Amino acid sequence: MKLDKSTALFFATKIDSKLREGLALSKPGDKKYFDGSSEEFLRVMEIGDEKDRERWIGKMIKPGPAVTEVDDIQRNLISILRRVAPNARIPASAVKIFVLQGTQVAASQIIDDEEGEDIADAPPASTGPYITY
Repeated sequence: MKLDKSTALFFATKIDSKLREGLALSKPGDKKYFDGSSEEFLRVMEIGDEKDRERWIGKMIKPGPAVTEVDDIQRNLISILRRVAPNARIPASAVKIFVLQGTQVAASQIIDDEEGEDIADAPPASTGPYITY
């Protein structure tokens, strides 16, 4: 088993028809909150082929957030979505956490306990920035 401390996480919710409509109708000044131009805000990611394509909107978080920060990240994501798409209803349970493949944030920080290596104490990873209102 391996522990990868270098791969970012993606806290996101699936874009349904109501949320898609809300994003399309958002004010021009609010587009910065989800156009992907800033790591502080949200981005839209797609998965699947053309036939089964899903779009998710969320926030990229550096690896290793403290458990106590998960609720804050979830609330921040929902608050941004409520600002840009006020008619879309997003319950807290709709927020999922995914690993973002191909987003190494530092040199290899993989701890492998299958090889008999000792798991050394590592400095805590920082968390990604997020806005508050």
